[in-house]
Amino acid sequence: QLKAHDHSHPQSTEINAKIDRLKAKAIENGFIFDSSWMTRSLNENETIESVLCGHSELLVIALNLIQEPAPKFIQVVKNLRVCGHCHEFTKVIAKIEQCDIVVRDANRIHHFYPNGQCSCQDHF
Repeated sequence: QLKAHDHSHPQSTEINAKIDRLKAKAIENGFIFDSSWMTRSLNENETIESVLCGHSELLVIALNLIQEPAPKFIQVVKNLRVCGHCHEFTKVIAKIEQCDIVVRDANRIHHFYPNGQCSCQDHF
């Protein structure tokens, strides 16, 4: 179990490094980090990207992706709804990593495909 902005995992350094690499690849492919999904003001030494990419489901996805060999299927369960940023970013991650990612949130099951689409057809 990981919580938002959790640094307690023994592989926390590697998890955050993977998220940084995913952010860089996403930006290269035109992804924009949308501050409208933020629910609080930035603290000192924070960026929009660091706050949005610290959500628990992204940490769990990154944890899976640092494993050797990298999985082609990742399943995440969370007790809250997926925010719009995490939904869009997970679509990009599935496409970059060419893997299937299933996220079960409080409302539905999202299946993110390697083509960058989600089974909910963006009706989250």
